[in-house]
Amino acid sequence: MRILFVILFFSAQGLYAQDKVEREYKIKPSEVPAKALDFIKESFSEKKVNWYMEQSASGKSIEAKIRKDDRLYSSEFDTLGNIQDIEVTVNFKEIPEALRHIIERNIGEQFSRFKVQKVQKQWIGKAADLQSLIKGDKPKAKYKTNYEIVITGRKDKHRDEYELLFNEDGALIRQQKIIESNQQHLIF
Repeated sequence: MRILFVILFFSAQGLYAQDKVEREYKIKPSEVPAKALDFIKESFSEKKVNWYMEQSASGKSIEAKIRKDDRLYSSEFDTLGNIQDIEVTVNFKEIPEALRHIIERNIGEQFSRFKVQKVQKQWIGKAADLQSLIKGDKPKAKYKTNYEIVITGRKDKHRDEYELLFNEDGALIRQQKIIESNQQHLIF
């Protein structure tokens, strides 16, 4: 019975979690699965790759961060080296105008004031298609594009940072308050 309670408690936490708590730390290429190393080597000609382990309430992932053409690319992998998504920093004004207006209206309905701090275009798809997007080629199959937007927003007289994820139609997929932590371990 106690085991069932623990499972139900942590399952419910995942469903209602509104806070984003992460711990990211640098790792060596020797700690990265070969599949992830190969993907990065085939996708980017840049030599400098920074590898990170990311721990959050949803588990662990491995991230490669690379600067290419004056943009920061972040490739996220599961712990087996399977690609999860690619994120590339973009300017808020680079989002197509109609979509940008939908996103601004959506954010404005939730916050009395807000300021965009960071925007990343997120691609989700098959490895070969993601590699095509990185190289600027047209992918062969369908892929998803989302926009991850970090804002400083005022809500209920409180000013906090939030991470918002919108799909390519401007619908809000996820909203999380960013919790800054100076601790060396995660609190869930």
